[in-house]
Amino acid sequence: LNVLIMAGLAQLEADVLHVVINWALLLFFVYDSLFAFIGAVAADTRQAQVLATPFVSVFMLFNGFVVSKADAPAALHWIFGISPNAYAMQSIVVKMAEAFPLEGGMLLEKFGYEEAHDRLGACVLIIAIILLRVAQQLGLKYLNHIRR
Repeated sequence: LNVLIMAGLAQLEADVLHVVINWALLLFFVYDSLFAFIGAVAADTRQAQVLATPFVSVFMLFNGFVVSKADAPAALHWIFGISPNAYAMQSIVVKMAEAFPLEGGMLLEKFGYEEAHDRLGACVLIIAIILLRVAQQLGLKYLNHIRR
């Protein structure tokens, strides 16, 4: 619902809306899996919040817009490879840049966005979902001793 409200306010075209909705859903499942994993390994809600904060902060900062790959030190470029927000932002901005041939290319160059990373990004996010869900189950079984 939030994505549709945002798309209506921004007056996104249908092809861009499709990309935004797809990435929003993938991001939802990644963060849901991350928080479920953290909830499974944390002893209580306070510890879960403390554990979640670094992940959310780093992924939000290294989304390619707040801190771009072009501006980040080389030692931190690996974070963009695991940041779900970076893949989503890059894919959405690349799609939107198609409508602006001159300005779009300059924007992509400024932020260091590259085309044709949609499939890689989707694979990374799906793998993250699977790994986090498996880790959640292991955390519940071995750290919190949940039994059937």
